[in-house]
Amino acid sequence: MPAISVLLPVRNALPWLHRSLASLWRQTFRDFEVIAVDDGSTDGSGAWLDAAAAAEPRLRALHTGPLGLPAALNLALREARAPVIARMDADDLIARTRFAIQHAHLVAHRDVAVVGSRVRLFPHAAVGQGMARWVTWHNALLTHEHMARELLIDSPLVHGTAMLRRDWLERVGGWTSQAWPEDLDLWIRMIDSGARLAKRPETLYAWRQHARSATRMDPRYRLESFQELKLDTLARRFGDAPPTVLGVGASLGRWHDLLRRRWPDARRVEVRSPSASVLAALSPPILLVLVAYQRRDVWRTAMLERGLVEQNDFTFIA
Repeated sequence: MPAISVLLPVRNALPWLHRSLASLWRQTFRDFEVIAVDDGSTDGSGAWLDAAAAAEPRLRALHTGPLGLPAALNLALREARAPVIARMDADDLIARTRFAIQHAHLVAHRDVAVVGSRVRLFPHAAVGQGMARWVTWHNALLTHEHMARELLIDSPLVHGTAMLRRDWLERVGGWTSQAWPEDLDLWIRMIDSGARLAKRPETLYAWRQHARSATRMDPRYRLESFQELKLDTLARRFGDAPPTVLGVGASLGRWHDLLRRRWPDARRVEVRSPSASVLAALSPPILLVLVAYQRRDVWRTAMLERGLVEQNDFTFIA
């Protein structure tokens, strides 16, 4: 039995497969298998994987119709043999020491359910300002506590970087096929079930930016899809209690309208700074629509000083 099973979903990734697989075979930790799922490719990716598997016994290629990423991952998980599961996307690259570092982290920290790493984006010419800001935010979140409290801002752990304990994946039912991002959905379900996340400070993953990527093409990664997932999470956490939403401008208005779909009595407070009078008038649950992390730090300090508990009494959202 291998120590690690790598789940590699493939959909029309032929231009990048050779380099992606080469970065796997260069790993200093070699006790792993790769389960590649050709998810309805039409560009020859399936035939390329079959030829590669004939030459590399650690690679198994499965072929399906276009199931979609969550279903392809669950198929690969059923075929995997290892107690530790690693993710990788077919157009990305990994550092030679990725598996060695992450596996050692799981061995040394039995309380950790999943460990990721910092990432870099490439090629430089394809990296927009928004993604550059996003990766700076992602790479600054290195502890479970930091990732958990930013969970409804965006996905705090890049899916492709994840190395997970199989028993935790199975405990939460694997990946779900919903109309929203499968990675953030998984982290929410794991954290809500008591799992602890970790992130290595090394940059072990290179995330390719290109026009055909799922992040840009798949409707599950649109703003509206993220919003639906966040609303679903808030409904499970808040129950019937109508929230108060704080913020300014268009973001505040948008979230107030969204919240009123489920809580018609949701309150809206337009405010920039956490004055004593504003804080005295608040009662949980409280949502703070603050995109700039500097402003989140100011409000977080003020809310904690008032005795409120983050994720129970107040939550940041974007």
